[in-house]
Amino acid sequence: MAQSGPERARRMRELGENLRVWRKAQRLTTEIVAQRAGITRGTLRNIENGEGSVRFENLFAVLEVLGLERGVLDATDPSTSVRGRALLEDGLPERVRL
Repeated sequence: MAQSGPERARRMRELGENLRVWRKAQRLTTEIVAQRAGITRGTLRNIENGEGSVRFENLFAVLEVLGLERGVLDATDPSTSVRGRALLEDGLPERVRL
């Protein structure tokens, strides 16, 4: 079930803060991360503040710079969770319709 607007916004801020902590723990400045990710410092600030207007590819570029992309990919792989494996047991439909 999709989260409500306020709950989604809170989780996005939480994700942004987690990325900020990862950046600081690695002793990386916003300038260095932005440069390595190929984005502006303003875009990085928006990501770290949990702004919903950032492009997916920019978020992923930051994950790569911080060395977190593999963990995110693994976390979203259906075969790595009990729920995902249960959903995949019957195979994927060709198309999904209402």
